[in-house]
Amino acid sequence: MLVSGSLQNIMANPQTGVRRSKRHPIRMAVVLLMAPHDTRTQCEGFTVDISQHGCRIEGSASLGQGQIIQLTPQDAPETPIMGRVIWVGEPASDLAGEAGIEFLQPLSTVA
Repeated sequence: MLVSGSLQNIMANPQTGVRRSKRHPIRMAVVLLMAPHDTRTQCEGFTVDISQHGCRIEGSASLGQGQIIQLTPQDAPETPIMGRVIWVGEPASDLAGEAGIEFLQPLSTVA
């Protein structure tokens, strides 16, 4: 998968611990399609951080764990990314309104 625009500086970096790739703090406007084939079920949000294997987003009140979504950067609508919701922040926690997304296909090439 070739990704351009705001994702330009993201590269796969080895990291110790649980993470497969390094997180990069990037705030980017995105459009989320909840049912990828139905453009009526969409919302806007922002990335908090991005890695080769996924991202954390905010503005995700209507997402559910395990849900498949399409994430499209607003400045690069030609590069939609399919992902799976791994976790959703609990309403009363510091992560309220946030969710963790695992990309179905890691970002392997960055232009």
